[in-house]
Amino acid sequence: MSQTSSSSSTTVTLPSGKTAIVEIRRSSRARRVTLRITPGTGQAELVLPGRLSEKKGIAFLHDKTDWLEERLAKYPDPIPFEDGQIVPFLDDPLTIRHLNAKRADVHIDGNQLIVAAPVACISKAVQDWYRREAGCEITLCAKQKSKILGTPYGRLTIRDTKSRWGSCSAKGDLNFSWRVVMAPSYVLDYLVAHEVAHLTEMNHSTSFWNIVKNLSDEYEKGRNWLRLKGHELHRYGVELPARENRESE
Repeated sequence: MSQTSSSSSTTVTLPSGKTAIVEIRRSSRARRVTLRITPGTGQAELVLPGRLSEKKGIAFLHDKTDWLEERLAKYPDPIPFEDGQIVPFLDDPLTIRHLNAKRADVHIDGNQLIVAAPVACISKAVQDWYRREAGCEITLCAKQKSKILGTPYGRLTIRDTKSRWGSCSAKGDLNFSWRVVMAPSYVLDYLVAHEVAHLTEMNHSTSFWNIVKNLSDEYEKGRNWLRLKGHELHRYGVELPARENRESE
């Protein structure tokens, strides 16, 4: 039997007066309404059973605002892609400078990330730019390391994954999160080495880690960074409620 789901979002006012964006997802697999925080990202999600009305789901959400605020307080504030915001790119911080334009064009100029796009499209333009840059950086790195290993990979895909930074399928296809390009370069180097090593060792044995060590000089440093700070990368590109409200007025 097939399972279907759909999603939207809503803004809720918390007891402190702050607002939060809550993703609403309808799932045929759900048996009851559930409010949860996605691990790693700090994104609030309201899951509705297939037949439950959205009105009842929203009422449930408003009854849980105390719980929601308490949980969200454990996560750092989101950082939207907007004019004047400082964002990371490998080893360098960049300041977003917006130029109003009909068509999106994003490029680096010194220590600035020039974003020529309509105001409403800044975030998407920046995310698309990150995805393209990640594709270039990761592909180059993967080709170098697979050549050293002597084992070619299949397809290489760039996504915005929530629970994994990268993966290697049994067919040798590699998948990576574009957000890793916001981490220091040694982190990207480690992550690619990790997934390329899986081309020959689909496990985490001593042999696997020896391959990673040979493919990445600072693999321990990169691994620890992802473990301790990786979750912070999910803060970037999240639209703030106030911004959405302004644009809808």
